[in-house]
Amino acid sequence: MATTREKTTEAIEHDFIAICRSAFGESLESVIVYGSFLRETFRPGSSDVNLLIIVKRGHEPSLRAFGRLGRRLMRRHRLTPLVLTHQEFVRSADVFPMEYLDIVATHRALHGPDVTRDLTISRTNLRHEIEHQLRGNLMALRQLAIAAGRPRPFRKHLLKRRLEDWSGSVSAILRALLRLRGVEEIPTVPEQLVESVNRELGLESGPLLRLAGGRVNEHHDSVALIDALLERLARLVDIVDADHE
Repeated sequence: MATTREKTTEAIEHDFIAICRSAFGESLESVIVYGSFLRETFRPGSSDVNLLIIVKRGHEPSLRAFGRLGRRLMRRHRLTPLVLTHQEFVRSADVFPMEYLDIVATHRALHGPDVTRDLTISRTNLRHEIEHQLRGNLMALRQLAIAAGRPRPFRKHLLKRRLEDWSGSVSAILRALLRLRGVEEIPTVPEQLVESVNRELGLESGPLLRLAGGRVNEHHDSVALIDALLERLARLVDIVDADHE
């Protein structure tokens, strides 16, 4: 059954909260929706709805009850829950600064206190994760370049799809790069995000803008784009690696 933003909003504000209360009981502290659901780029039926659930104790019986009670609702509305204790959430900010800054930037508390106010995220930890993510993506892209040399059925049907899937993780890195540079207004439109990063770092338009705009139509385009992206990611790694405090 087709869903809409209004139906999903009603589902998470009423049904989902009720399920959380039933499953976690007095252990439930906060429920926060964050990410694309709160942006104009959200697409009902295809975009995930990210939800942060903060509990006092992450007991297995409560988690199983939550999964049993909420599975249909989560599947119907593409709800993606993240369950953490308050202590786990606050203490893991040094490990996931990119992800948590995304939550801080776009979120709404549905139940309980806004626990994002308890986070402390350092610039040093943010730079470390950006470099880690960039280097990991560079290695993954090299594997994709190797795959481009396989028989044509693989190249024709999967190469473009893998590039499109990969573009999401790059957007998260680009948002983090802007925050590392102190930029407060982070664009939500992919092309504008890339252009903002290029201006901030003094780079020409390059391949990230093509990827963000979805302008990859043929196999030849995909292979050429991979080559250009490898060069651009290596450049970004050098920039971030040199950006020590």
